[in-house]
Amino acid sequence: MSTNNVPVCPTGCVGVPAENTYNFCTQTIVTGEVDHVFLSAGDAECFTNWALPGEWAVRISEDSLDPDTIRRYRGKGTLPEGTQDEVEISLCQKWYSEKTFVLSFEVEDVSDENYEAMRTMECNNLLKGWFSAGGYLFGGNCGLDVSIKANYKIDAGCKTLHKIMLSFTWESQFSPQRTPNPIA
Repeated sequence: MSTNNVPVCPTGCVGVPAENTYNFCTQTIVTGEVDHVFLSAGDAECFTNWALPGEWAVRISEDSLDPDTIRRYRGKGTLPEGTQDEVEISLCQKWYSEKTFVLSFEVEDVSDENYEAMRTMECNNLLKGWFSAGGYLFGGNCGLDVSIKANYKIDAGCKTLHKIMLSFTWESQFSPQRTPNPIA
């Protein structure tokens, strides 16, 4: 399986369904929640090939001050389907806006370092983000331009976990690129 590319949309009014495959005996089923998110500066350099483990190995760091450093967070999250506006235009046709995607992510490791990282995320900066789920890595060579909402959550109860709650939002016409996870 290879990394997918950005789809090329038809320029005219009529499109042709894209090629696909379907195996009635052994379908490709993917399970698993979002298990990691990866963040870098909004102006960090893009990968040459994000599917290569070596490119990730030199950039993932917990304490490097290099502007191209990528921070890794372990937790659990969900990515519902993207939402988009539907506008009726002339001749009773429909036009659709870019999709808005919102990935919700919970971090259970609330160390002092992670807590301060969460507080820094409250600065409302634009960052680049990637995420992994079900054996895949999502985001492409340059990552997703994400806005982040960060909060600290304390539920009632003697045995409840404190959590860092993160919400990543981005807009795109397409679902994010994916590749088999090279850093699993």
